[in-house]
Amino acid sequence: MNAFVNVVLISPSSSLSDAICNQLHLRLRPFIAISPDDLPSLDASLLVEAIVVDCQALVEFQGADGIAENKHAQMLERREVLLQFCQEACVPYILLSDGRVFDGFDAPHNGCVENDGVTAASLAGRQLAELEVLLTEFSGQGIVLRTGPLIAVEEGGFISDCLVTVRGGKVLPLNDAILSCPTPVSDLARVVSAMVDQLSCGALCRGVYHYNSSGSTSAYEFAEVVCAFASQFVAPVAEITADDDGIGWVPSVPVLSCDKILQDFGVKQLPWRAYLPRMVRAICEGASK
Repeated sequence: MNAFVNVVLISPSSSLSDAICNQLHLRLRPFIAISPDDLPSLDASLLVEAIVVDCQALVEFQGADGIAENKHAQMLERREVLLQFCQEACVPYILLSDGRVFDGFDAPHNGCVENDGVTAASLAGRQLAELEVLLTEFSGQGIVLRTGPLIAVEEGGFISDCLVTVRGGKVLPLNDAILSCPTPVSDLARVVSAMVDQLSCGALCRGVYHYNSSGSTSAYEFAEVVCAFASQFVAPVAEITADDDGIGWVPSVPVLSCDKILQDFGVKQLPWRAYLPRMVRAICEGASK
């Protein structure tokens, strides 16, 4: 496969798609970003010597427990057609998913592994699992990349909402029992880009992989770190409190074991803490303008 292969990125506009595009641009990797609404009219010639990265479900499910069944059925139907094109053109296909496919059972302390049985309790988990089946049964080079709850600078995200609430003088009750591994969109974009590099050089990897940033934490512990960094730029006027009934991770994603992606792609986990200072600073400076 040509090392300068195009990437066909399927995603609604989002912080994740922006991060992936930025990463591909930095790597001088040609890419085409396609809205999911444009899939029916996709020119199949764009898939020649390409790699598909499909973010639609992961992006649309971030703040919601799945989507309407008719829209989900449409998503499945469009993927079946696209995967047929990819099979004929020998095009690798990366589907981004998350660990909600395991949210129907108690995750082990050291994280869910790729071959654990899928047991989804939520609508989002079930719909993600159904999309994953298309890839795992795909006779071509299909890859599922599961991740954790995504964090970004954008307004309405966990970090921004936390700081807005605290600076507004309201006490913020947060769950301190449920653990997850928050994953900055820029870190996930780094991983996707690394996988594309390997696949473009002929790597024959296929199947399911996990990546979340390192460091399992509760929403309360995470917010403590956020507020500590934010105190360098703004003075918090309220407190956060640990509360079993408080706000938890949205989405709530079990911790994932990430050994396989290291073994097959050489991708190492990075701590979410390494990304947080820059993210918090961007939010604080944006709020002060």
